[in-house]
Amino acid sequence: MTRNPPSNPPASHVIGLPMEGGAQIEAMFAADPKARFELHWHAEWSMGAILEGRCEFTCAGERQVAQAGDIVLMAPFMLHTAGVSAQGFRMVMLYVPHAWASRRLAWPPGLRGTLRQGVWRDEVMAGELASAAQAQDGAQVGRLLEEILRAQADGELVPVERHMGDARVEAVCEALATEDACRIDPAGLAQRLGVSREHFHRLFRLAVGMTPAHYARLARIGRARALLREGHAAAEVAAQCGFTDQAHFSRWFRRCFGVTPGNYMAGRERTERRA
Repeated sequence: MTRNPPSNPPASHVIGLPMEGGAQIEAMFAADPKARFELHWHAEWSMGAILEGRCEFTCAGERQVAQAGDIVLMAPFMLHTAGVSAQGFRMVMLYVPHAWASRRLAWPPGLRGTLRQGVWRDEVMAGELASAAQAQDGAQVGRLLEEILRAQADGELVPVERHMGDARVEAVCEALATEDACRIDPAGLAQRLGVSREHFHRLFRLAVGMTPAHYARLARIGRARALLREGHAAAEVAAQCGFTDQAHFSRWFRRCFGVTPGNYMAGRERTERRA
């Protein structure tokens, strides 16, 4: 069922968009020319359109440029950064659970298609995707997303999850993703592996592409996002996920997701009221 877009939303905001079979994706509408996204990842597919201006970013270590009329596609767990044009800027980015994509493309469990292109020009598709998302037309958004995936991510199958190539690093990453990871001391992790702190940092950075502290912060941010979805208050989430205060939590959340925790929750609440 098509719904009217929310009235007077903030310049950058996130909404939940119901899809078939009870699935839900998130749509971020960004219009902040000062936005800068730190190195991070999403557990979902990131699929969107640049509507105005220009976005320069790195993805999986490669520099990319996307501008108005371009479609952007990133697979789950791809490390990326982004900075946008200093003048006018608008984009819509959809965060699509892999389970939804896997059902639509009949991928085996734990596997996904290889990306052919991360950025390509299709002004018609970009406009249609933005219009469908703004109208909260889940059926049309689903059709367009499936078309994008079939065109650009339906080649050789590869694992969805990143593999670090070192069982010790895999174990550390698993520990950092647990509920108490924010209180794990890097020196303690190095000691657990039987190596010096300096060697541990080199080993981890080589395998993961970032420091253990940065990885732990991103793991906490991802957990915080899940808690906000469940309806927990931002102050409670900040404390539970180990941030020094709510302002610290808000800064890092915005650097990864483009909006503050308050705007994130408000956008989802508006969507739920209209459902």
